[in-house]
Amino acid sequence: MSVTFDINGAPVELLDVGQLVVLNDKQKPVDMWLIDRFFGTPLSFNGRTEVPVGEIDTVTPLAPFVNPGVAARQIKTVSSGKVGFVKPAYLKPKVTITPTDVHDAALITRLRQAGILSTGSNRLTDGELLLIDQIQKSKTLVDSIKNRKLLMARDCLLYAKMTFESDDFPTYTVDYERSAACTFTPAIKWDQANADPTADIDTMIAIAVDESGVSPTLALSSSKVFNTLMTNPKFKERFVSPYAGVAVPFTPQFNDPTAPQYRGSIGNLQFWTYDGVYKFAGVTGRFIPTTYFGLISDANGYMAHCAIQNLKAFGQALEVFLHQWMENDPSSIQMVAESSPLAVPNNKNGVVGGTGFVS
Repeated sequence: MSVTFDINGAPVELLDVGQLVVLNDKQKPVDMWLIDRFFGTPLSFNGRTEVPVGEIDTVTPLAPFVNPGVAARQIKTVSSGKVGFVKPAYLKPKVTITPTDVHDAALITRLRQAGILSTGSNRLTDGELLLIDQIQKSKTLVDSIKNRKLLMARDCLLYAKMTFESDDFPTYTVDYERSAACTFTPAIKWDQANADPTADIDTMIAIAVDESGVSPTLALSSSKVFNTLMTNPKFKERFVSPYAGVAVPFTPQFNDPTAPQYRGSIGNLQFWTYDGVYKFAGVTGRFIPTTYFGLISDANGYMAHCAIQNLKAFGQALEVFLHQWMENDPSSIQMVAESSPLAVPNNKNGVVGGTGFVS
């Protein structure tokens, strides 16, 4: 149902939080591939302000042996890391809702089709302009939290550590202490003469097995690194030329800068590229650095959420908690989104790689 605000003595109906969430789901979403692919297991810790990382089971337990005539035994679980509690990030962006003449035309069409806006006139009322701004800014809030979580997931995946900092927030780092051996840079960059990517990848696989106990199943890089790899004579000699006219290990395709791309497989190793970008404080950055290449052994990480520190949330661990209210001095409608997320690797040494693979 809608929520009513009294503005200058006149009631103005806006959408409630539930309706805003539904509308956000129907608009173009943020690409969450990094989280969905590598941190796809959600965890919620209601009432808690810290994530009990050491209590998360990060290895698969073995069924115990027992005599069939005795009672069943409780499975014993162990953790691959030290028992500890990690403070998650706390995100709390806020916007002010005002009538706006700048709006998404496609959104207006969807709202009219849904009966939220009137269809009898092409002119929007002040109340409708306020409602449109409310919808657009609620999406901005939600997307800003998703983008922060994406950067968190990226840092956890590539570096096994995350730094939380802001202008009015004390800087601190969550470091899962990945082995230094997992950071790899080739002695000769792959776009230089005499480079041997096949030998480098063989070395990286050996490091992955030694450090994580698991053979890698996925290679992740930028398109620039992948394209360089595909033109390397030694790589082509081993993996492309022998299959000419028989099979194509990699499907030729143009680079897509907006979405992850599956390029093909060699054995059980899938090759993916991702050239997605983000904007923060007017500066554009890449989720995966241009010169990065990594082999991933374990992509079963966790995205944990702790309790929302707002009385209206009742201690629930929600992905996003939206709430709105009206202030009288200065007169305005405020909207806030809150979230307390933390990315947790399933295997802290599950990635071997680094930057510097190409010039």
